[in-house]
Amino acid sequence: MERELIAPLPGPVHEIDLGTHRLTYADLGSGEPVFFMHGGLMDHRSWGNQLPLANAFRMILPDTRGHGRSTGADLPATYAAFADDVVALMDRLDLPRAAVVGFSDGGCSALHLALRSPERLTGLVLIGTPHDMASYNSGVVEQMRAMTAEGLLGAAGPLLKELVARLREHMSDDQWAAYWQRVVKGLWLTEPDLPLSAFADLPVPTLILHGENELSVSRRSSEELAATIPDGTLLFVPGAGHAAAQENPAFVNDAILRFLRR
Repeated sequence: MERELIAPLPGPVHEIDLGTHRLTYADLGSGEPVFFMHGGLMDHRSWGNQLPLANAFRMILPDTRGHGRSTGADLPATYAAFADDVVALMDRLDLPRAAVVGFSDGGCSALHLALRSPERLTGLVLIGTPHDMASYNSGVVEQMRAMTAEGLLGAAGPLLKELVARLREHMSDDQWAAYWQRVVKGLWLTEPDLPLSAFADLPVPTLILHGENELSVSRRSSEELAATIPDGTLLFVPGAGHAAAQENPAFVNDAILRFLRR
């Protein structure tokens, strides 16, 4: 691999047994706890460019079930289930409340967490996050339906190729094929399915970060979500597309820092 675009994360990876599966996570820094929920085709190492935030917060970075080193590839792949795993991890770490930062799939899971357990959240940051299938720009769902693993990687830029390569380090070819069917051809074509009205009374302060050059999630959707959440704020990330945290980490990190410290 050429020069890494995502900074490496230091320290060990921890593991907890949830009975049906094992969840792995990194635990960095100190201060108020913030959970970082990664996107699809990624694992917790995709947050390496957010490492400077460990100077201000305790960063807890789980691998979603069936991703990275976490097991559970044979269990339901739903955003609600992913959210339940984060609540279980919070309980195991004896953290009654924490902030959550979620990107794409991780943001969808964070929305479920916020709706089901708002009392557990001190703040919510969403990056490139749809709330329902209509949140996508025209043609995006059709592209996902037609997409193949070979076609995706053939057309992918260096950043996505690096992230997928990291994800696949812990997968055999058969496991990768199963992941593709379960997540890309399963979850992505049926969820998220949360109506905008569900967020009208959300009591959690929420920051929505939308890449200036975002091609997947529509600008309209992010604007409507920010306007619907009572304490919702929308910022556009200059020069960034869907993976804004990796593409413009300086802006994203500063925005997260300012929002969670306000």
